[in-house]
Amino acid sequence: MPQQLITFNAADNAPILHMAVANGFVPETYMPLLTHFTPYYRVVCLPPRALWQDAPEPPLPYTPDTPDWRQVADDLLAGMEMYDLCDVVAVGHSFGGVASALAVIQQPERFKALILLDPTFLPESIVDVIRAFKKAGMQDQNPLAQTALRRTAWFQSQQEAFERFRSRKLFEQWSDEALWLYVQHGTRPAPDNNGFVLRWSPAWEAFYFSTGYTETWHMLPKLNGLVPTLIIQGETTDTYVDESAERVRQIIPSATHWQLPGHGHLFPQSAPDQTAAKILAWLEAEKLLPNQIETTH
Repeated sequence: MPQQLITFNAADNAPILHMAVANGFVPETYMPLLTHFTPYYRVVCLPPRALWQDAPEPPLPYTPDTPDWRQVADDLLAGMEMYDLCDVVAVGHSFGGVASALAVIQQPERFKALILLDPTFLPESIVDVIRAFKKAGMQDQNPLAQTALRRTAWFQSQQEAFERFRSRKLFEQWSDEALWLYVQHGTRPAPDNNGFVLRWSPAWEAFYFSTGYTETWHMLPKLNGLVPTLIIQGETTDTYVDESAERVRQIIPSATHWQLPGHGHLFPQSAPDQTAAKILAWLEAEKLLPNQIETTH
C-alpha cells in the first residue's frame, strides 16, 4: 500500500518542514498553524497508517509482536526516503512527536531540527501501567483505547458532526474555523452514501492508544545535542505534564523548553498563531529560518 505525501503548498525546491500529527487528528486540522511556515518551507505530512488510502483495520488481536509507535517512526523514514525528503525540520504533535523523535535518533543526518509540541512523554508510573497491560495481553483494556472505541463515528451530516463536536470539552478552545477543518477533512461520505463517517476510525485510534511507546526515558538522552530541538508544553495539558516536562529539561538541557500559557494538549489547533510565532522566533534565533520563497497556496 503506497504511502501518500500531503503537500500544503507548491514549493518544490524549498526546504522541507514535516508535520507529524496527533492520534486521531487529520493533517488539515493543522492548516492554521502550518500556513505561517509556507512562506519559508515546502510544508508536508506523511500521515500514519490510519489515514493511508484504503487503509485496512489495524492488526488485531494483540500479540507480543504487535508493533508499537516505532512502526510510525519507521513509516516516516520510509516515506521520507520514498519522496527524497532531506534536511527536514521535523515538527511532531503528541504521538507524532514521539515518532519524530525516534526518527531523528535513527537518522539524524536527515534532519535539521526537531520541534516537539506537547509530546507524549508520559510519567514512569503511567508507562508502567501500559507495560503491564501489554504483558498481560490486555492492551484493549487501556482506558484511552476504550474511550476511542466508544467514539461516535457516524453522522447524519457534517453540520450534525460540527454541532456535536462544538459541544465537547475537547474542542472548547478551538475556533469555529479550526473545528470546521476537523469536520470537513476528518469525515467522508459513508460507503453507502448514508451520512458521514470518521476518516480516522475509532479502531485505529484505539490501536495507537493501546500500543504506546514504553522506552521513552531510555530514548530521550540520545536527543541531547543531536539536532537543535524546541519543546513546547501546553500550560494546562493533561498529556505532557509538569512532572515529565521537568524531567525532560534535565535529560535534554541542549533543547529550548517553553510553555504556552492558557492552553492544553491541543494548542497547535487552539492557538496556532502563538505557536507559530514561537517556532518562527526560535528558528530565526537558531539561524535555521530560510529566506522567503514564492509559493502557491
